[in-house]
Amino acid sequence: MRKLFALILVSILSLISVSAQVNWTKYPSNPVFTPGPAFYDIVAVGQPSVIMVDDTFRMYYSAVGGDMKCRIGYAWSLDGINWTKHTDMVINTGFSGAWDSEWLDTPEIVKVDSGYLCYFYGDSIGYDTSLTHNEGATHSAIGVAYSPDGINWTKSPANPVFTRGNYGEWDGTWVESPAVLRDENTGELMMWYNGVDTTTWKIQIGLATSSDGINWTKYAGNPVLQDGNWGEYDDMWLGTPAVIYKTDHFEMWYSSAASADYNTATHKFDTLRICFAYSDDGVNWNKYAHNPLFNTGTTPYDSLIEHGGPWAPDVVYIPDSSTYYLWYEAAGGFLLATADSSFVYVGEDENEMKNSVSIYPNPSTDKIIIETNNILEYEWSVLLYDLNGRIVSRNEKISNKSFLIETKGLKKGVYIISIELNNKFYFEKVIFQ
Repeated sequence: MRKLFALILVSILSLISVSAQVNWTKYPSNPVFTPGPAFYDIVAVGQPSVIMVDDTFRMYYSAVGGDMKCRIGYAWSLDGINWTKHTDMVINTGFSGAWDSEWLDTPEIVKVDSGYLCYFYGDSIGYDTSLTHNEGATHSAIGVAYSPDGINWTKSPANPVFTRGNYGEWDGTWVESPAVLRDENTGELMMWYNGVDTTTWKIQIGLATSSDGINWTKYAGNPVLQDGNWGEYDDMWLGTPAVIYKTDHFEMWYSSAASADYNTATHKFDTLRICFAYSDDGVNWNKYAHNPLFNTGTTPYDSLIEHGGPWAPDVVYIPDSSTYYLWYEAAGGFLLATADSSFVYVGEDENEMKNSVSIYPNPSTDKIIIETNNILEYEWSVLLYDLNGRIVSRNEKISNKSFLIETKGLKKGVYIISIELNNKFYFEKVIFQ
């Protein structure tokens, strides 16, 4: 059975600095979710966690109130765009002196047979600009709450159920942003989470498993998704995972940041990114070869609402419409992008496709020829995109094993060819000069 992966083609090689959006479409009236007007989330909202229950999207999110404490809020929607907030926060901070007395964050909702579990980050420090990152991080841990209806929550007396590693380990400073899936057959839970080390402040993604949701075992080979090499798009931060399981494989969307984008004047990253990875077992992950999917400046871009993002994606896949919904955090609230899974990435089969397709001449001055030595099981198609994601040449239902695209009328520059052949997809960069 073929593997379906939603994708965006951007930055085919590191030499290309302009992003090319192909199949993710930002909602034109973003943001779809903003802070306030209630006191409990009037300052900021973040870290959306969305599940589909029957015909309703249910969102849980971090809500920073007028007292500068963060709690967990709840909202619902029938279309993923128009949201109705619950009248108040649904999970509050702990009592004075408790491990989570000042700050709750990064909620993750899991549907279980009897109701819902919410895993969340908590600490007893909260928002204090006089503290360094390391001072605040020493209090970080992950707890869990249970609800029969998704509204009324009871925290586990065993909290916190997941803590940071020992000093010097990759997650020895901070743990947060759990992404949890439940195996419907065994009931076992898998949790991917952010870990921050004690020397470089780098964020990476690790894995832990649990049979009861309380007692967790960290994978011995952590982190399972590591930062890139120096100079790459994810050489500094790689985290806030969102994971789904589709038929026979795992799909992960995550945020990344590069050291080159760190602004020493503002102490923030000027550019953040959303990336994609896939895995057969949830342990061994393959980063999508053409990451990042999109970044801070990907068009259409409104600097007033989109700076500080995209960050903390969460994804819901709707099989009936073959549509992915992706909500992410930015300065203006939560933004939405959607994708149709008719665009697929075939993972390990890409090398097979590359060996069976020829694209020449490349670079080209007036034409591109695409040939295949495969037996044609179906008619095939060739689409040509510019680096703004616009289709400049669409050729479908091709029955011959060779096809020619005239390029005389196109501007000089870099383009992307998408080839669908025998229900598999292949993408390549081409240059017109």
